[in-house]
Amino acid sequence: MSVRRTLLAAVTVFVAAATVASLVAGASDDNDAPAIWPSTLVVPEDGDGPPDPLGQPPGGWEIVFGDEFDGTALDRDRWDDRSGAESDEGRGNKGNQQLEWNQAANCQVGDGELVMTARREPHTSAAGERYGWTSCLISSRFAFQHGYIEERSILPAANGFWPAFWTWQAPQIDKQVETDVYEQYSAGSRELQMTQHSGGPDGCRWKVPFDPSADWHTYGVAIEPSGTVWYVDGIQVCHAAATADAPTNIISNLAVYAQRPPAGGTQQAEKRVDHIRAWVRR
Repeated sequence: MSVRRTLLAAVTVFVAAATVASLVAGASDDNDAPAIWPSTLVVPEDGDGPPDPLGQPPGGWEIVFGDEFDGTALDRDRWDDRSGAESDEGRGNKGNQQLEWNQAANCQVGDGELVMTARREPHTSAAGERYGWTSCLISSRFAFQHGYIEERSILPAANGFWPAFWTWQAPQIDKQVETDVYEQYSAGSRELQMTQHSGGPDGCRWKVPFDPSADWHTYGVAIEPSGTVWYVDGIQVCHAAATADAPTNIISNLAVYAQRPPAGGTQQAEKRVDHIRAWVRR
């Protein structure tokens, strides 16, 4: 999420090319050394074999990570419910114009989808920071540098919320590496921001020709050595010459936007996610 870059001090680090091939598994909570993520964890779609990215020519991509949310609870082998992008215990970030505290209780899986719910309810963190909302954030234990990621989702209809699908540097990386597949700063804007922060920032503000809260739509990005290309429903909508320069984890969340907060009568909002998938070039 784009405002987060202000939270990082300028740090110069050397990342050897050998640190990354095209994908590595994300570090665990105790910072175990990464290992290749087994692609067998991705269930073939409808018995027809692994899916390709929407709108991409068949055969060009190999799926290496994904979640169809077919279970009854968040898969903790795939996802953490916190991120290093959130400065308060990995769950809250009021300095980034966010009003919510993220917790697993707001991430419900059932009927083939993940429902992220932002609720107007108080929470005080261990640091003494008070939050007026709780919500859901998931961060993949899988990490990658170059590849294609995709989310099929329905965004909230109410104003005051900040849904996003993005990447953030893996725990072992000491500099900002971020790609925003989309951010929507409140439903009233009818605009998605698509940004490559590594080597940038560069990207687009894309006027949405449909209501993202009315039906399912697929949001994807190809992060390649030659640049970054964004897609919506399989159609290219944005391109940037910049690209990621270190491994990142995949993040999906529903923030509550402090600059344009929900109306007083709004008690909750939902972002629904049908699937999240990741591929690398064959």
